[in-house]
Amino acid sequence: MKKKFQLNDVFITAKPTSDNISRYISYYYFHKSEDKDYQKNFIFYPNYKHALTVYKDSDVILSDNKSVIEPSKKSNIQPLYSINKEKSIKVNINGVFDKIGVVFNPLGLNHFIQKSLQETLTSDIGVFTNFGDEFNSILNQVYSENQIEQKVSLLDDFFEQKLCSFEEPIIKKAIGEIIISNGGIKVAELSEKLDVNRKTLLRLFNKHTYMSVEEYRKMVMFRKAFNYFHQNKEKSNLTDVALFSMYYDQAHFIKHFKSITKETPNTLLSKISHLGMEDTYWYFED
Repeated sequence: MKKKFQLNDVFITAKPTSDNISRYISYYYFHKSEDKDYQKNFIFYPNYKHALTVYKDSDVILSDNKSVIEPSKKSNIQPLYSINKEKSIKVNINGVFDKIGVVFNPLGLNHFIQKSLQETLTSDIGVFTNFGDEFNSILNQVYSENQIEQKVSLLDDFFEQKLCSFEEPIIKKAIGEIIISNGGIKVAELSEKLDVNRKTLLRLFNKHTYMSVEEYRKMVMFRKAFNYFHQNKEKSNLTDVALFSMYYDQAHFIKHFKSITKETPNTLLSKISHLGMEDTYWYFED
């Protein structure tokens, strides 16, 4: 668990304490400010770990590549689920806010929902109502707790109750192969290695990840490079990053990076802030 302060706010990350839940949820985070004059703009980038974020007493205005958060005149809790495949998504937060994040491991959410991800979601980023009033009730308890350990315990208990069977060995193996290869494995190679035809593989990906194999592969390549560069920036160069992340060469890495972030790795990554102890990296704009 670690606190990260951004002037007049606080950001805390914490791992699940339940062994069952830690298999599917990477970490929780708690981000808040009590300053009515608070104003921050940050950008987050594609990640194969997807997040369920919940704002308390906030109005959330969503658009294709931007969300605006402002204090609400009504008491409310609004869970949002985001799958960021290939964009730099800007978030503007203004005024007092209180936010909970649940960051899932690959295919993590699939173990808590009764239907496929394709049937559950209506868009890449949107309001998530699947857990209903029961989730909102638990969230109210989490928000009222001051101790992080108790917040984590409440969330762990809720997700323990929601655990369900997700028996899709092909998609599990496919995701594993893509991540192990740092996104370098091609669709045809993946199909052959799993002994499954291409059409079936593509259908399963759309059904259970809400994206194509190629989208997932490129997202993993980008994120592996993004994390590796930031974690090793004092002792590695772009060629090292490109090779680690299975890009053809440095030029391929830079081109892909710029297509998502609109900046070169050297220009952007020096401005990235690492929040908490996990892999949360945001770019705070001035």
